[in-house]
This record gives sequence, C-alpha cells and structure tokens, in this order.
Amino acid sequence: MTKQHKFFAVVSPGLEHIASRELESLSAHNINIEYGGISFTGTIPLLYRVNLRVRTITRVLMRLRTFRSMTLEGLKYDLEKIAWHVFFNENTKLEVEVHTHHSRLHHNDEIAAFSKKVILDCLPKIGSQAPLHTQTLHIRIDNNRGILSLDTSGERLDRRGYRLASGKAPLRETLAAAMVQWSDWKPEQSLLVPMCGSGTIAIEAALVGLNKAPNLRHNFSFLHFASFKKKAFNIAYDKCLAMEKNIPLHILATDNHDSALAACTKNIKRAGVEHHINVRKQDIHQLKKPITKHGGVLLLNPPYGLRIGDEKKVLSLWVDIGKILRQYFIGDHTWKTVIICPDAKHEKALHVPVKKRLKLKHGGLQTMLLEV
Repeated sequence: MTKQHKFFAVVSPGLEHIASRELESLSAHNINIEYGGISFTGTIPLLYRVNLRVRTITRVLMRLRTFRSMTLEGLKYDLEKIAWHVFFNENTKLEVEVHTHHSRLHHNDEIAAFSKKVILDCLPKIGSQAPLHTQTLHIRIDNNRGILSLDTSGERLDRRGYRLASGKAPLRETLAAAMVQWSDWKPEQSLLVPMCGSGTIAIEAALVGLNKAPNLRHNFSFLHFASFKKKAFNIAYDKCLAMEKNIPLHILATDNHDSALAACTKNIKRAGVEHHINVRKQDIHQLKKPITKHGGVLLLNPPYGLRIGDEKKVLSLWVDIGKILRQYFIGDHTWKTVIICPDAKHEKALHVPVKKRLKLKHGGLQTMLLEV
C-alpha cells in the first residue's frame, strides 16, 4: 500500500472552505478545516498535484512529527527520530522558523539555533556543496504541544510569476482566484472586471476558464528533496498540461488609468492568456451590462480610501457604483455581482441588497466578499 503522509495547507483566513473543496477535488483524504488552514492526508503524488494545481492555498507543509516535551533535550530526542536524509542533502540550505504561544519552551531564536545544530549533527553534509536550495523547517509550539513541519512549496503559491507589474493596491492571486470560484462564474458566461488594476482577477479567471494549473512555473522546495520522485512529478505535470482547454472566453478588463492598463496588459501576456482577455480603457461610470446569451458575472475590487483625506471621495465613488448596479445589474437573475468590501460604511454607501457574504482578510485588514 502506498504510504500516506500528513499535510497542512496554509490559507488566508476566510478561504478555508473554498480551499477544502479544491483539496477534495484533487482526492485528498481526511480533510479537516482549521482557522487559517486545512489538514489532510495523501501520497507524495498527491502532494505534487496539490502544489501544481491549487489556486487558493498559500503553501503546503508536510507534517513530520508531534512532540510534548518542553525542554531542549526533549526536542532533540524528537528531531533525531526524523530521517532527515530523505529530505536534505549536500545542496540544502537549512532554515528553521519557530512560532510559540503559551508554552514553557518559548525562546524562538534559541530553539531555531538548537534545532539546526541537532539536524546538522545528524547529517553533517548538509550545505556542503553548491548550488544551495533553501529548505525550511517549521516548529510550532502552542500550549505546550509542538509540531515539526517541512515546507514543500518554497515561495508562496500566490506568487504565480506573472505579476511583475503592479498597481497601487494589488490583490493577492489566491484571493482573486477565490473570488472567481465563490462567484461560480462559468467559462461560457461573460465576465466584467472594471477598475481591473494590474489584472489579477481577470487573469485568475482566465486560468480557471482554461483549466490551466496556476503553478506550473513554480520552484517548489520539494523539487530539491533528496527523495524527490521525478517520474511521479512528471506524470502530475503532464496531466496538468493535458487537462488544459482551448476555448473562447468572454472576459473584459477595464480601467481609467493608463498605467494600470499597461501593467495589466504586460501581466496578461506573461500569464499566457492574452488571447482570452480584452483590455479596454473605460471609466467605471461608463459601465453598462452587455447583451449576452448566457448571462454573466461582474467582479469588483474598488478602492477603499482608508487613508485620511481619501474617505469622502471614495465613499462618493461607492455611492455611484451602487447606482450603476441598481440601474443595470440588480434584478437581472442572469447576472451576478461580487464585490470586495472593507466595512459596513462602504456597504451602506452601495445601498444594494446583499444576498450572501464571506468574511476574509485582505492586506492585513478584515474585509468581506459580498454577492449583490
């Protein structure tokens, strides 16, 4: 029987249920939702699939061992029980990140330095040969319960590699993808993205519509595990390519700022979806609902104006957006609107009925997705 491993998917708070549905679709087992993440089990090929194909997960950790001893000597015992040669070799640059909360063992820097020394004593060849690839061990101790986890993703998965040009307040790719999924947009429908900024929402929608895996160009840390299974990875990678669709999409990204449109155009091209997204200069006040056969979805991420001096002007914009929604979109059952809203004040300015909402964090702020 193929060995099952324990994993933990780190997600932005609020996206747990959307991410869990992604994991379920990829055949993960024992899925358990926690605040800010999801634990699950599966094989190494599943680990490869998840890292390549998930859209709303920030990173994936492999759970190695739990421990209860709250002394450095006790931690050493547990560290020495792990077969580090399976993961590390002479090309490994080892880093240790420690997070403690309400625990007797709580000096983070001391724990990190001690753990690194123990592992190097177990496997002296670590880091002895270039090129070096960073592997990060995470030690989390919460209420005197510890867990050792190894990062498998490397750089955060929301960093797809296409957004080199950004607007003033770029939206994380994982949140943009969650917005698309939460809206239940279908590829045969029209999708409008006014005030598109650097184009993240439109790009993530195109990736969804074309069924393109978002992380094919990612430099995962598991690629540099000593036990990396290249054949299994190539199978997972090739399946991603085979699942892609070449279908017409009806995505329109608009903005009134030339700099935003320039960034958006460059990012769309880097993402390889330039033939599937139309980019146009248009003020939000010119927004109208197009005539479509299958209806559509409107996705909005307006400015928040949370800085002093901006609020009055921005709230006036939200009032105008509400008028546009009431005039063209509200009441048409073939269209759905989803908007990122920072607080009750902005929601009130819209003055539209809210069908459902999803609380989440964006840029360190508590915010909401609203379907209106």
